[in-house]
Amino acid sequence: MTGRTIHPGTKKDRPRGVMARGPGVSRRSGKGVDGLLCKECGLVQLRGTWSFTPAPSGRVAKVLCPACTRVRDRYPAGVVTIPAALVDRREEITNLVRNLERNESEEHPLERVMDVKSVAGALVVTTTGVHLARHVAHKLAKRFHKKPRIRYADDEELVHVDWVLPDPQEGGRKARR
Repeated sequence: MTGRTIHPGTKKDRPRGVMARGPGVSRRSGKGVDGLLCKECGLVQLRGTWSFTPAPSGRVAKVLCPACTRVRDRYPAGVVTIPAALVDRREEITNLVRNLERNESEEHPLERVMDVKSVAGALVVTTTGVHLARHVAHKLAKRFHKKPRIRYADDEELVHVDWVLPDPQEGGRKARR
């Protein structure tokens, strides 16, 4: 721990326009009597675990699951920035990201891709969970033979992933993209 304090409302380590919040911001303190049902995606929480199981027949509280809450609030847990040098393969990258999301959602239904968009020539993928963002980074690194830089924000459930590529105009020195 570095001793730094990130106060709510600061933009430190967050995507532009997203305010910082404390860890576990999407967690619920109480549980429904027989379970919780997400009114957006239909996930069911039984015994503390969200899954695609059918809703129980007893009393079920209709709420938003943590992933739908993050999507609604535009509050990503993972931000993967793919540099312009790799974006010429945009369709391939987008397909890889969507396939990873589909495979991951079977085991971890709260890990989802929030958005895939172009920003200043780079491709930015935002996710509802840190694990999916890391998984995307590792698959892209393996596919394109480029090592990602993975950074975690202090005291938050947030991961930033980007690549440091050599700049051809500066004689091979590394430059951030």
